[in-house]
Amino acid sequence: MPASLSEVALRAGVSEATASRVLNGRRYVSARARASVESAARDLAYVPHHAARELSMARTATVALLVHHEQYPVGGEGTFSSRVIHGAMRSLHAAGQDLLYVVVDDEEALRLSTLPAVHLGRSDGALVLGPAFPRESVARLYAAGRPIVLIDNRLPSVGVDSVMADNRPAVEQLTTHLIAHHGHRRIACLAGPMAWPSTAERVQGYGAAMNAHGLEVRVLHAREATIRDGATLAGRLLDDPPEAIVAVNDAMAVGALHRFRGVPTRPAIVGFDDISWARLTDPPLTTVAVDAGAMGALAASLLLARIAQPEMPESPRVHRIPAVIRVRASCGCAGTATEVP
Repeated sequence: MPASLSEVALRAGVSEATASRVLNGRRYVSARARASVESAARDLAYVPHHAARELSMARTATVALLVHHEQYPVGGEGTFSSRVIHGAMRSLHAAGQDLLYVVVDDEEALRLSTLPAVHLGRSDGALVLGPAFPRESVARLYAAGRPIVLIDNRLPSVGVDSVMADNRPAVEQLTTHLIAHHGHRRIACLAGPMAWPSTAERVQGYGAAMNAHGLEVRVLHAREATIRDGATLAGRLLDDPPEAIVAVNDAMAVGALHRFRGVPTRPAIVGFDDISWARLTDPPLTTVAVDAGAMGALAASLLLARIAQPEMPESPRVHRIPAVIRVRASCGCAGTATEVP
């Protein structure tokens, strides 16, 4: 049975992506790695599958966008993920490209590189939306040789471009608003998993503001970051309510608002994302607004650049989209929404 590309890569001690670059005659591979791969290919009598190679190198003018089913934009137009998707779609359509939208379940998230949408010939590259994908699965997708860009996630060890909101400074500013403008001292933070980079950065912003004012940091974590999670964590605070709550997203903030409804000592509650529901809550939600459409459009542009120039040197970066605070009534301020300078 002929040797496979993975066997050549294993024998050479390199990734499959590097072995593929060498065997396809591409540049930007070290002389040492190239020699190891060529030696391994000779020793194993490796014969490339030309039909598969031609199919993998063919252009489809289609980009796959992968989203985990737990982050499926069921809320419609105003959700964060739907705005990201629409931004990516506009950018791709302007470039004459199509978007293949793929909802991935838990089992499929473990094997992204074998999904039909990103396997041979179905798409030219993939946008991977959200932090709910295992690092190892993303790494295997990258090693398979398909260009990818992460949105609302970053994995420096994988070496791919990422597009993120400017999370930490925005939440630090929002928490400082609660402290300096409203005089709150006992402030809790409702968060999802710290393994999610956006959650970690927002928690760090909250902690930086609290530490700067000599205040106690109190963070409660949930397995996800849904409305139900926000309500559950807020329920743990009912016996000893804080003066304010910083939620790492609007969904958790909405859950907290519902849990404290009718409670005389309801705390000030703020969120992040400025989803369409934020202005419809009672009271309207003070939150951090980020241009999710711009995140999607930038990610699509970065991916198209990688697709157009597959030989470009690897220089992965985390690209940041600015965020601003939308002040409404849930923090204790009165009047219509304004921006904190």
